[in-house]
Amino acid sequence: MINPATFNTSASDGTVRKLIIEPVLKKDADGKLTDTGVYRLIKNASDNDSILFTEPLETTESNTDIPDELNPDYLGKITLNGKSWTFEGDLLTEHEQQQVADFIIGQA
Repeated sequence: MINPATFNTSASDGTVRKLIIEPVLKKDADGKLTDTGVYRLIKNASDNDSILFTEPLETTESNTDIPDELNPDYLGKITLNGKSWTFEGDLLTEHEQQQVADFIIGQA
């Protein structure tokens, strides 16, 4: 998966959590972007109507992103290795993590 995606998890009590799955990419030897198996998970507070930017920025200004640990919308990071996964973070339940991992694996 090389493009960001929106996804909704559901807790065992029926609560829905809306999030954006953002793949961490790297350039291969040919300069082509490739999937690293690492995905940042971010809150989607816009009822899944967020516009995901998949094209290069049209600016020369420096990057003003804040670090993940300071971003209140950052939910964690999931790393896939085949059909197994690890999660770094504390806001998603194991059930929600499994749903995200299954979704990403299904996109491959």
